[in-house]
Amino acid sequence: MRNLWMIVSGLAVVVAIGGAVYYFFPKQPMNPEVSSAAPLAPPSGSSVLVVPASNPLLTADKAQLEQWVSLYPIRCGEIVFEKVDAKSRNFNFCVGEIRRRVTHDTGTAINREEVLDANVRAHWRSVMGSK
Repeated sequence: MRNLWMIVSGLAVVVAIGGAVYYFFPKQPMNPEVSSAAPLAPPSGSSVLVVPASNPLLTADKAQLEQWVSLYPIRCGEIVFEKVDAKSRNFNFCVGEIRRRVTHDTGTAINREEVLDANVRAHWRSVMGSK
């Protein structure tokens, strides 16, 4: 019985340490290929969505959003971008965590309003394929 207890408790410690490492040490940012080509001008007569350069969440791809919006231990994407309930238990934590991760990876500090922007919510939903 004692051997079984030692195995179970050892497994629990390994899982706890692995979860902590996964949560507190996010993946390193990917370095996108730098293109030397000049940006293409939009065709005449078409409308162009102008995205402010100061908010990296508006231009993030799926890998970046997965890195910045935590899925473990709390599903911050659902809390902040789907339910959008400021009274939710972990809402403030999730917004702060998104801000911290974006600032850490990009060097661009964003504020709470930029995280909660409707354009960011729409971009997250379209990239992540949610409702």
